[in-house]
Amino acid sequence: MSASDTPRFRDSAAIVLLRGTGPSLEAYWVKRSDAVGYMPGFQAFLGGKVAPEDREIEMAGAASDEERILRACAVREAFEEAGVLLALDAPEHGARTGVTRAPAAAGSPTRAATAPSTPAALADARRRLLAGEVTFAALAREHGWRFRADALVFAGRWTTPPFASQRFDTSFFLARLPVGEEPSIIEGELASGEWVAPGEAIERWRRGDATFAAPILYTLRALAEGEEDLAERLARAPSDFGLPVRRIELKWGIVLQPMKTRPLPPATHTNAYLVGEREMALIDPGSGEPAELEALFALIESLRADGRALKMVLVTHHHPDHIGGIEAVRARYGVPVAGHPETGRNVRLDRQLEDEAEIALAADAREWNLRALHTPGHARGHLCFLHPRTRSLFTGDHITGGGGTVIVDPPEGDMLAYVTSLERLLREPVESLFPGHGSPQGGAMRRIRWLIAHRLEREAKVLAALAREPAPLAVLVERAYADTKRELWGYAERSLLAHLLKLEAEGRAAREGERWRRADW
Repeated sequence: MSASDTPRFRDSAAIVLLRGTGPSLEAYWVKRSDAVGYMPGFQAFLGGKVAPEDREIEMAGAASDEERILRACAVREAFEEAGVLLALDAPEHGARTGVTRAPAAAGSPTRAATAPSTPAALADARRRLLAGEVTFAALAREHGWRFRADALVFAGRWTTPPFASQRFDTSFFLARLPVGEEPSIIEGELASGEWVAPGEAIERWRRGDATFAAPILYTLRALAEGEEDLAERLARAPSDFGLPVRRIELKWGIVLQPMKTRPLPPATHTNAYLVGEREMALIDPGSGEPAELEALFALIESLRADGRALKMVLVTHHHPDHIGGIEAVRARYGVPVAGHPETGRNVRLDRQLEDEAEIALAADAREWNLRALHTPGHARGHLCFLHPRTRSLFTGDHITGGGGTVIVDPPEGDMLAYVTSLERLLREPVESLFPGHGSPQGGAMRRIRWLIAHRLEREAKVLAALAREPAPLAVLVERAYADTKRELWGYAERSLLAHLLKLEAEGRAAREGERWRRADW
């Protein structure tokens, strides 16, 4: 449903930075800024994409060129993001200062020697790096830094699921905090960083106070189990993740199941969500394909083993890629289907939900109750569902993941209603967005404000494209969407018409047959 490019895998590396042992073991994690495009507001470990310069960084003892580059990426990212210099091969420095490498637990990385530089010198090197004055490879040559592969222990290779707007092939590595160093975050792509005990991090997630992807959760669980065979358990985690079924639970009680559907390109999946701790609502089972339904049913059955039972199906709107599996779910589980009355014109509903309807998911508690919010614009009967306790909004097609925007296609699509619905959401307690297409994300208010500003900016271009002489849509789309790929102009023309109808309702545009002009000329 978005206008972004088709996702492709990008090589990347992540560092699980550790300190302490046994009950005192802690990991360093960061919170991504609300301003970044990918998973804003999520907790993560240090890391990022492989850069061309990583090929220039020497890494003694790497088994292959690929391993060397990925470890070099991890070392560079740790220095850029936290000012920590990892994996140093500096025996002479250790001998001079009396610093030795402390023994590590089985399956853990060895402790690195103290960095061969003063804190002030490291801070200045980091400043120059972040300012773009020098590359990390050049800094390493300048300071004589040499790195060794065995200081970074392989801890699993994870690939981003197909729902994501950006997809990464990420190698995780364990590393010990070097003696005498302490990570620090310079606000930008990252908002903050802290040491956290694995058990405490998991508890925050269960309370709804932290949101993060499956690799973070599985790593924290492995750390909480202790350091014995840690690396081996982490290396197995990506394959164990799919056994018996894949379970993507970015927040406790919110499980995502991407289903192959046929939405507008470049999207290929619709995100179905199972929400609830004991009684669950299934939001938008979009595919009727047997294989996709069997995967969904297997997930529901695995959650039943945890004491969670399916109670109902909720529908955001009636478009085919959001309702394809409804009848199969109804037939298998005998649960009611609920949606807006307008959706009921196209979908058989057992319960009609008006704006502000409350949806109870536990008879003896309200903490998992949802609120239905009528958000017309993309579809007349579109609903978003808000979980107030975790400040999570299930957005259907009202807000897509990543940086894309939804098609507003008249006569069903209404741009005035769409912008008004977005403005309404600014008054709701929303922090995290769970869209029907693309990646879930934090930073909800920033995303909603951006969408409003983007639509008004496009509206200004549409208004500027109008002249005294009436012009057809085909001419106006060239003027107003010159920054959009030509192959997308067919879709853009529908949103153009929606803008024109909004401007007409506001007395700023007028039409003559199939042509449009400014109303004030």
